[in-house]
Amino acid sequence: MGRSDRFFRRVWRFNALAIATVAVLLVLSGLIVVGTIAYDHMRPRRVTNVVNVGEQDAVSNEFSLGTPGAIAGTPFVEVSLYRKQSYGGKWSDNNVVNLLFVNSFTNESRWLFEGAGQLILGSHWMFNRADEARTAVAVGAFYVVVDGDTNGDKRLSGNDLVSLAAVAADGTNYRKLIEGIEEIYFVKQVADDKALVLYLKDKQAMSALFSLPSMVPLTQAKLPSWGQASWPARGGSHGYLP
Repeated sequence: MGRSDRFFRRVWRFNALAIATVAVLLVLSGLIVVGTIAYDHMRPRRVTNVVNVGEQDAVSNEFSLGTPGAIAGTPFVEVSLYRKQSYGGKWSDNNVVNLLFVNSFTNESRWLFEGAGQLILGSHWMFNRADEARTAVAVGAFYVVVDGDTNGDKRLSGNDLVSLAAVAADGTNYRKLIEGIEEIYFVKQVADDKALVLYLKDKQAMSALFSLPSMVPLTQAKLPSWGQASWPARGGSHGYLP
C-alpha cells in the first residue's frame, strides 16, 4: 500500500501541476487578447481623403504645402495644400484642399479656391497632342472635388457626391462641368481633341465626351444595362481607372 500511495500522490501532483500550468497559460492568453483589443481600440487610426467638418473645437488642424510639380509645356507649377487633422483618437492626412499655381517666369501666383473648405480627390491633366513637335503641352485639367457634406456624416470624403470640374493650365477659368456624381469610373484623353468620362449619377451610368483644348461638353449618353440591378461600386478612392 505504501508504494501505491506514493505512486498516486505523484500522479496527483503531476496532474495538479499540469492543471495549474494550463490555467496560467489561459490567463496569460486572455490578458494578451484583452490587451491587444484595448490597444487596437485606443491607438490612433490613420485615414486619408477624409476632412472632418463637424465639431471643429475638438479637431486639430495642420496645413502644409506639397512638392511643386511642373505643368508640362508651361511656365507654371502646381503646389498642393494639404490639411492634416487629429480628432477622437484618429488622424487624417494627405487631404488636398487647395492648389497653388505659380508662374515661374513672373513669380505671380494664385489659389484655385478661396479657403480650404473642399476636398480634391483627384486630377487628370489633358495635353495638346496635335503639336507638330509632339511635345507634351498641358491645356488644362479635370478635377474631382467634394464641395460639401452631402451624406450628413460631418465629413468630406469619397462617400459624398462629387463634382467634375475643369481649369486652365494656369489655374484660371475654374468651372464645374457635372455635379452630383456618385461614382467616377474613368477620366481619359482618348484623342488629340477629346476626353472621355464614365460616371454614375442618379444611379444611372453615363458617358460624356469633352472637347480639347476647350474642355467644353460635346455629348452625353446613357451606358447600356449590363444585366445587373445596379452598377458596380468604385474599386479605389473614387474609382477612376488609370
